Amino acid sequence: MDLRYGSADENVQKRSIQDIILHERQRFEKETLKNTEVPECGFKSGRESDFESFETEPFLLCPPRAGELAVISAVNRLAARGIRARVFSPVILLPSGTQEDALRELMAQICRAAFADGIETGEVSVRVTDAVTRPIVIGTVSGEKFIQDRWESPADRYASDYSANDRSVNNCPASNHSANNRSASDHSANDRSSCDIVLAGSVGMEGTYILVSEQFELLQKRFPMSILMRMKGLGRELSVLRAAEAAMSSSVSAMVSPGEGGFFAGLWELSRKTGCGLDIDLQAVPLLQETVEITDFFGINPYAMRSAGCLLIASGNAEKTILCLQEQGRTAVRIGKLTGNKEKIIRNGEEIRYLDRPQTDALTQWCKDQEKGRRQDRPDP
Repeated sequence: MDLRYGSADENVQKRSIQDIILHERQRFEKETLKNTEVPECGFKSGRESDFESFETEPFLLCPPRAGELAVISAVNRLAARGIRARVFSPVILLPSGTQEDALRELMAQICRAAFADGIETGEVSVRVTDAVTRPIVIGTVSGEKFIQDRWESPADRYASDYSANDRSVNNCPASNHSANNRSASDHSANDRSSCDIVLAGSVGMEGTYILVSEQFELLQKRFPMSILMRMKGLGRELSVLRAAEAAMSSSVSAMVSPGEGGFFAGLWELSRKTGCGLDIDLQAVPLLQETVEITDFFGINPYAMRSAGCLLIASGNAEKTILCLQEQGRTAVRIGKLTGNKEKIIRNGEEIRYLDRPQTDALTQWCKDQEKGRRQDRPDP
């Protein structure tokens, strides 16, 4: 049945939203009944000042997985700021002619992704409109800090040149200095420049997951089914909440969850947040072999496409950070260091290049080029 134009009516709200939330909660509780580490949904007790919220960016790629990926993107962005997401309230925009079953699937995805990280689903708004041509999910996510208030001082904000509304984690010893002394900010930048850069997870996993989800039939002609099914399972590995919490038990100066623009955009953001330069060994950056082969098949740069599932960490004690992550079952490696100058160096063997400003996400650009090609191939009416 097609959904009516405008806001969803009460019957649709009950059938395809409230009932789906209830069903998915029961299914989740049943599947995890024997698991002693079941995430606890909802806000824990705490000071009201510890709760923060922000509006997520609209998720425009991979319509079949838009609900799931919108939640993961929101969770990761908060986790990199030292905040544990607790409530996700989505706004779902659907094109005219959308079937109610499609809404139910989106809601099921949102619930599964949220419950897996101990997140409640808040108020849900659904609108059918001609303003969109594919399902779009936008959300407001609220959460609470899982680190102490000492993670940031006014001097740190000055040195890092970022706003109070976009705070990065900064709880290494360098942040324990006077907030009113201008020289303290310079000292902080110098201390950060001694940090190593650790990467948890592998680059390009989100983009690989999207490509396999969107281009499954085409990829079947080139790759074994076992590989494709393994890549379709990457969705379970894209949240970095637990990795961020594990890393915080070591000397972390800043964290970034690369999303749109991928690994390269994440490096640029890390440099901006810390106020430091970078020296990166590209050969040390982990990439799944499947990611290499699939992106090569489509001609996409894996370092410049969406990369939820990995976490960039500036650490004053790389060995301890890596150990903490490994104890949580995360792969983690040192890929470079922060530097005291502004240069952003990428080393690939003997080749040296400098990091460019973030460009259009490589996967987004590929999708745009594909759509342009399809329009050009259509016969004139």
